[in-house]
Amino acid sequence: MQVKMLKVSASALLCADAGEIVTVDDILGKQLIVAGAARSHMPVRRETAMIDPKSVEEAERERSRALAEAEAARKKPGAIQQALDQLDVKEDEDWTAAGKPAMDRIKELTGSTTLTRAEVDAAFPDFERPTDDASVPVQAAPPAPAAKAGPRSSAP
Repeated sequence: MQVKMLKVSASALLCADAGEIVTVDDILGKQLIVAGAARSHMPVRRETAMIDPKSVEEAERERSRALAEAEAARKKPGAIQQALDQLDVKEDEDWTAAGKPAMDRIKELTGSTTLTRAEVDAAFPDFERPTDDASVPVQAAPPAPAAKAGPRSSAP
């Protein structure tokens, strides 16, 4: 048993200063506590878990592998095609000045953070902003001016 000494003790059984924590047998510890020379001391127990570094490394490898597979799926031609199909012809922010799809928008639609222009161009080399003539309103020709009549006279 561990006790914290409240008084100085110097005897054949124990020599300790006040405030010192000592380990004694249960009988002597109880006698010191009853006499008011010590109080029971419960040490703080710290439990530590044994972690196998191999299992941590293995879990991290599995997590990395799963993230890489998910990113690869976002870069497949089917996922890129779905993103391209969602682009709005009328929305200038979906396109570059050269008519290519804006990479920020493609990444947003696919969920990929690492997709590159080269990968999009490799999958769809000829993809450009469609020219949608049907979406451009056709302006009607202005009405022809009415034919002018000659000068009117008020003469009979």
